[in-house]
Amino acid sequence: MTDTGSTVPRQPIPGGRVSTIRGRWQAPALTWVTRGVLALGLLTVVLPEDAAIAVATAAVAVVIAVPLVRVLWLVHRWRQEHDRRFVGVGLALLGVIAAGAALAALGVGS
Repeated sequence: MTDTGSTVPRQPIPGGRVSTIRGRWQAPALTWVTRGVLALGLLTVVLPEDAAIAVATAAVAVVIAVPLVRVLWLVHRWRQEHDRRFVGVGLALLGVIAAGAALAALGVGS
């Protein structure tokens, strides 16, 4: 296995091969995030209205943030594998989302 901290650059993975980078913690982390959002959703049923709105807002923020963090992580891993095409696509996707968020914050289109 290649040491990710070494100074030797990683080689791109040939077509039809499996990446050497593993995401062993991602599936359990996503499972726990899903459980947390479910718990927040259930909590909104028993809380007073003001607190329920705050908790529901937090749940929605987590649901929005998790895919963005996942794309950021993938861009980082693709950069480690020197896969410029996927790095470019990931950054372009994040750029489109950032531009949309900026336009929404400025009130464009409302």
